[in-house]
Amino acid sequence: MANDRYDNIHDFSTIIQLFLYRPLAAHEILDALENVSDNEEDYRERLICILPPPVDPDCLTDEDSGEEDNVTLNNLPRNILLQPAEVMIQGQIMVSDTEEEPSDSTGRTKRRRTYAWRKRDLAKNPVNWPDVQGACQDKRPIEWFENFLDEDVISLLVSESNKYAVKKNLPGDITTEDMKCFIGILLVSGYSWLPRRRMYWENSPDTKNELISSAMTRDRFDFIFRHLHVNDNLDLQDKYTKVRPLVTLLNKKFLEFSPLEEHYSVDEAMIPYYGRHGCKQHIKGKPIRYGFKAWVGATRLGYVLWMEPYQGATTMCNPIYKELGLGASVVLTFCDVLISRGFDLPYHVVFDNFFTGTPLLEEITKKGLRCTGTFRENRTSSCPLITSKLLKKKERGAVDYRTTHDNTFIIAKWHDNNIFSIASNAVGINPKQSAKRFSQSEKRNIVIEEPHMVSIYNKYMGGVNRSDENISHYRIGIRGKKWYMPLLTHMIDLAEHNAWQLYKINHGKLDHLGFRRRVAIALIESNRKNAKRVPSRPSHREHADSRKDQMNHLVIPQSKQTRCRQCHKKCLTRCKKCDVGVCVKCFETYHS
Repeated sequence: MANDRYDNIHDFSTIIQLFLYRPLAAHEILDALENVSDNEEDYRERLICILPPPVDPDCLTDEDSGEEDNVTLNNLPRNILLQPAEVMIQGQIMVSDTEEEPSDSTGRTKRRRTYAWRKRDLAKNPVNWPDVQGACQDKRPIEWFENFLDEDVISLLVSESNKYAVKKNLPGDITTEDMKCFIGILLVSGYSWLPRRRMYWENSPDTKNELISSAMTRDRFDFIFRHLHVNDNLDLQDKYTKVRPLVTLLNKKFLEFSPLEEHYSVDEAMIPYYGRHGCKQHIKGKPIRYGFKAWVGATRLGYVLWMEPYQGATTMCNPIYKELGLGASVVLTFCDVLISRGFDLPYHVVFDNFFTGTPLLEEITKKGLRCTGTFRENRTSSCPLITSKLLKKKERGAVDYRTTHDNTFIIAKWHDNNIFSIASNAVGINPKQSAKRFSQSEKRNIVIEEPHMVSIYNKYMGGVNRSDENISHYRIGIRGKKWYMPLLTHMIDLAEHNAWQLYKINHGKLDHLGFRRRVAIALIESNRKNAKRVPSRPSHREHADSRKDQMNHLVIPQSKQTRCRQCHKKCLTRCKKCDVGVCVKCFETYHS
């Protein structure tokens, strides 16, 4: 009963062309499907959805005519055959190798590709990673640190801070030595933390830091801290324009001195901030719940090559990847950073399910790079994997997988504590490794099979988290009121952490705390002011309680005149226990 106009239809691309020209009726789609040639690789289920017919008063019934066991086009009433219909394939409205999605904000229609899947492992040739590392360098900790905070960075901080001070009608007299000494004091505050920064200069034995107080006066430090500046609000589209020059300059230096490794990870990092700003984020369950979020690319041990603060739709990623979404844009921008090194090597990038999607896997493959990432089940492009509910009923360690017909990438589900979905264009299921897990039902450790792609992911994914952990141990403790101050201090912490990573790669013996102390002391001692400090007033909290205990307080003579702690007149006597000058007539008042 098919019409002649559908006799030459052999695939679904012809149907979609007809459908885009005008909506097809049910009988037209049925006629077209009867003439479509069989495709042995296309095993997808075809369903036809027909809209309900309008109520026709002349039609007494809408029941099928004919026998129920022999359903043909002649069995359907005329009012149903004339209704618009859609072809459904695997639960999606698609009739070719692309699917039309809603238009984006620019009015352009997105296209999503579908795939033919086969149950086989990913077959890729092994990669022989070249050993191109240079010889070990025997440098002092301060020399590693100055690879990043070199004269370019220091001159940027000094010049912009002086300009900012001049705009406030204050002298712009900050020097390079002042800035280096200032950075050294900030580093000290990371491991010798005090709740108020002025306590480092207090004449109190429990808080005064002799290294800091003798290197720079309190007022000079406050002046530099208040006027620390990097950039004006020149770019209104960039919400981080205040710190953009420093981020760009340090990213360039991080990449220049980065170790050449095969595997890298991309993830988010949090910079603590508790004030008010449009870019402040709250991520439940993170060690740092409130603050600025940043996209970070790092090595397995935590060396950070690239960092980009997150600012929503205006995040500074390559605009050519905007149609692929934010997650894919971040990963592809980091891939471009790796390619810009110029070595033409097949780097392997690992990321979590926030970023992973089939378009991202294809784009990374086109760039000649490799990737592995966990997957969200709603992004599998209709991959016919077993459902999570059925996989949970199988034994622990069970796996189901599918590979694209052109062997581009593989998607798999693995039954561990929960269902673990993962995809890769570089490694597959085999060779499987043994993994030790605790069985809650058996109350003992058991050994299960772990796919190779899961092993790669678990081994190389934690680089960003490791860098966050290392930085959090000795994060700069001096805080300011300006919103961009946490970002500036974080970049200093990040430079110090990367310098320690290079020091360890070159067989350095110091741990992170020892390295940071060496850098801070070198910066302070090499750039301190040698001017002699004038005598300062003693703290009003000096001997506040011990002088009133009425135990062993004796008046003794002293050879040199000092000021009385009570009346501040000159005296020749002192308290033996308190070891302060006190005249005889004030002795009882001072100790009561």
